[in-house]
Amino acid sequence: MQIHLTGRHLEITDDIQTYIEKRAKKIESIFNPIIDFQVVMEVEKNRYRSEITLVTRKATFHAQGETHDVFSSLDDVINKIEIQIRRHKERITDRRHRLSRREVAVQLSGNEESAPVEFDTGDPSNMPAPHFRAPEKFASKPMSVGEAVMQLRTSGEVLLLFLNAQTNQVNLVYEDDNGEYGWVEPQFV
Repeated sequence: MQIHLTGRHLEITDDIQTYIEKRAKKIESIFNPIIDFQVVMEVEKNRYRSEITLVTRKATFHAQGETHDVFSSLDDVINKIEIQIRRHKERITDRRHRLSRREVAVQLSGNEESAPVEFDTGDPSNMPAPHFRAPEKFASKPMSVGEAVMQLRTSGEVLLLFLNAQTNQVNLVYEDDNGEYGWVEPQFV
């Protein structure tokens, strides 16, 4: 890891340099390997501004902080960087542990040990009957789409059935693989 220190209207003392190196080693123990660690510090009147850019192989983190003290400014920025790194690592582990749609379908059908069933579309009499678990029942209070999305976020699930307060019909909100939310509203003709 290379550490680049820049001071604007501020002299980087040995104390500041050792403090930054110590905190950089702590960050490196959390997220390794770090390619480049850039720190820019400046002072205007009696406000100290610190800016850190952290470059890794797959991500770049950037944070700024401004306080009345050099070391508290550095602490503020480094804490922001650590939070960004932890969130990044959580997102990576969540993606690795997220099930594919086929695996979800197999789990919902209850046939975890059986192979996927191929249906012959030619003759409907040859099609095996699908296997379903006992139905799950739920009592949903009427809510708006925004409330349903908020409840979906807090539940950690990938989809949520709810009773739409505006239309008084059952709707569905879901989270796709990109982290975006979708909304399904039936239309009866």
